[in-house]
Amino acid sequence: MLLIISPIKMIRKILTKLPSKKVINHMLFSFTIEFFPIVIFLALYHYLGIYKDTFLLMITTILSTYITFKKQKRIPYVGLYTSLITVIFGFITISYHLPKFIQIRDTLFDLSLGLTLLVAILSGKNILYETLDQSIPMMKSAWRNITYAWIAMYFFNALLNEIIRRNFSFHVWIEYKSWIVFGFIVYGLVTGYIFYRPKEDHHKK
Repeated sequence: MLLIISPIKMIRKILTKLPSKKVINHMLFSFTIEFFPIVIFLALYHYLGIYKDTFLLMITTILSTYITFKKQKRIPYVGLYTSLITVIFGFITISYHLPKFIQIRDTLFDLSLGLTLLVAILSGKNILYETLDQSIPMMKSAWRNITYAWIAMYFFNALLNEIIRRNFSFHVWIEYKSWIVFGFIVYGLVTGYIFYRPKEDHHKK
């Protein structure tokens, strides 16, 4: 009997910790909008080639930022930054036939975002909390833990991207990006589940 009750209790514990349906829908929407430009880029690379595919990445990144703005009714600063560096490095890639610049874009994005989050939180300001708490309400301690988790992930990915870019072919880098996109999504869901603490918990204590 205990063998039956124990899994049931464990499942109940997991379910009670899950975010609300509204929060889950917002997380899924955010992941979809954020990653669809790079997913399309990776999916069509072998059909379009690097230069046409890079141009498509520029267009879809701008489109992603616009959709985020219309949906959330606020200026998506990260999206604007992503669009800016994608257009700049994409233009250099296409104009001068230098594919390494679209690779460097990823290193620059991850490194700058990680540094921004780190400097902000060390200065007493949590950017993720201030920008996402209205959509995904959580305790500040949860946002702090999630922020540190993403800082580590951004720095790790920036380093790994440079290692792959410098030591392997562009085709190997494309394969690596295919796996890392999946890894980012899983990492986001796992860290969100582990550190998620709804604000209601604070009132219960």
